[in-house]
Amino acid sequence: MFSSSRKPPFGPALLTVADFPDGNRSPVRESWVSLIIANEQGAYMRCKRFVRGDGIDTALIMTWKAGSRAELEQVSRVDMFVRQPGAAFRELGFHRELAEFLGWDLPQVPGFNTAEVSLYLEALFPLFYVEQKSGWSGVAPRMPTYLGIRDVLKRSVEYVLGLSALERLTALAAVKGEEDDVKKRWQSASDRLGEAAKSLNCRVFLHQETPVTPARRQHCVIEVMEEDSWVPLEQQIGVWRQQLGELEQNGVEPAGEHTQQARAELSTAETAVREAGARIRLIDEQLNLSRTDSDALASRSASLDAERNRLADLRKLRSLGSTLGIGSVSRDICPTCGQSLDGRETATGIAADLDQTIAEIEAERDTVRAATQSSEQRRTTLERNRSSLQAALHGAMRQARALRDELAGPSAVPSRAQVQQQILLASSVERAQRLLDLAEEADEYFDELSIRWQEVRDRLADLRDGTLSQGDQQIISRMQSSFQAQVRDYGLRSVPPSDLSIDESALIPVNDGVELTFDLTMGISASDMIRTKWAYYLSLYEAAIASPRNQHARLLMLDEPRQQETDRGSLAAFVRRLERAAASGCQIIYATSEDRRDLEEVLRDVQVAMLPAAGPHLLAPAVG
Repeated sequence: MFSSSRKPPFGPALLTVADFPDGNRSPVRESWVSLIIANEQGAYMRCKRFVRGDGIDTALIMTWKAGSRAELEQVSRVDMFVRQPGAAFRELGFHRELAEFLGWDLPQVPGFNTAEVSLYLEALFPLFYVEQKSGWSGVAPRMPTYLGIRDVLKRSVEYVLGLSALERLTALAAVKGEEDDVKKRWQSASDRLGEAAKSLNCRVFLHQETPVTPARRQHCVIEVMEEDSWVPLEQQIGVWRQQLGELEQNGVEPAGEHTQQARAELSTAETAVREAGARIRLIDEQLNLSRTDSDALASRSASLDAERNRLADLRKLRSLGSTLGIGSVSRDICPTCGQSLDGRETATGIAADLDQTIAEIEAERDTVRAATQSSEQRRTTLERNRSSLQAALHGAMRQARALRDELAGPSAVPSRAQVQQQILLASSVERAQRLLDLAEEADEYFDELSIRWQEVRDRLADLRDGTLSQGDQQIISRMQSSFQAQVRDYGLRSVPPSDLSIDESALIPVNDGVELTFDLTMGISASDMIRTKWAYYLSLYEAAIASPRNQHARLLMLDEPRQQETDRGSLAAFVRRLERAAASGCQIIYATSEDRRDLEEVLRDVQVAMLPAAGPHLLAPAVG
């Protein structure tokens, strides 16, 4: 299904009423499609999807995987889902399983509503399958638009051809992420410097708030308010040091009579130092415990999220009609303690059902979130308290050091006011010098970031250059040569085949720079549109298999390719080209309702495997 509609694209024979070969008619109770696929590693997978079922949703896919086709009857069934959120990446999502089975690592590509989305399988298979109802309505493949992928056809063709342009797109996203990282680091360093300056009633001047290149870098200047004007902090430190030097040189009034008081103050200061140090050590221990608790809560939260997702997938499968039990998603690990279970069944009373279990997990997730938030708040409070105690410790140590100097000095000690001024000046000089050292380190860091910013901007400019690599040009040139040769062989008459080309930017057929479509004003006939569509699909395959990074499924399914009464000579040339593709390893499935005699004329000397039904009916009732 290549649309957002969930309506099955089938006729009444699979949905409502079926006509049997014996002439009877019966209502359809159940119908399904079963398919066996194999990959290059020799593994097999059988898939079964109900078209109509009693209590079984069409979004349910039953799968069996084995190392050989014979083992498919012996392996256990695994139910998966499609057309549901998570089908492309969840554990029980069928599209994730199918992509891994095919060996496809689907890239992230630009989207409309979000920064990046996955290149879903629904965006790739229109390049391998053309359905009858609307698939032949244009030259370019009919691509789904509901996936939210920007330039979905171009991205899909780039992936199938293995073009480096898609890798460049991925690299561009990575460089943009690096660009955001430089911005965040720059902003974080700016905030730290600003907060440090604010704590000393200073400001940062001549500093860019956003990243700039080295040519535009201006080193920051720290300024302090002095007498109603802002002056450079480095200049003001010189003033403070001069004042401090004068105090130390001239001395202050003797204060020998205050010796006993000085000793008492020294004892108090030393006690404050010991108490502050002890409290800081206690807070450090509490911070370590808080970090350990946060790590445990984060691990528990991740475990609960995984368990909840598995149970939600199981509930989804049950709503689709699956009858498998909890064992299909069980990991034999206790979700609470994380220990392995021994597999013994023990009667422990009434067991919780699936909905109750999910509700209990949701409640526990809420509890863990609340505990995590509380732990973060407590850690923030502890860190704030530690910072305050650290400042108090430094102040007490400075006071004790000054008092020891006073007691150890001559009996004529300076007066208390002058001593306090001396201590304040010394403290101001010390703190200001630390801020200047921090600003110098920040300048060096900003210089490094500006160089990195220049490199990022240069790489962005290179990646945004739309020039194709030499390898990509060769692949597209090969596709264009194949396309032109085919439309010539198929008898294109509306325009000269040499006027048609594959546009390098859009990867679609164009005529004189305009997308090729059925247009009477341009002289493009409906039958020639079909010829160009044949050529586009086969040229895509032929160019892909010649690419070193080929991602083609090596599958082409064509439902009634002879549209618009296309000339049988053209059809015969197309079939011969299909035979060449089949010989190179492509599985060609050609579905048609044409008369067999007319078809045999087209298939003359072409190796094919005919799979007709017995009589006029393709479908038969299930037996048993």
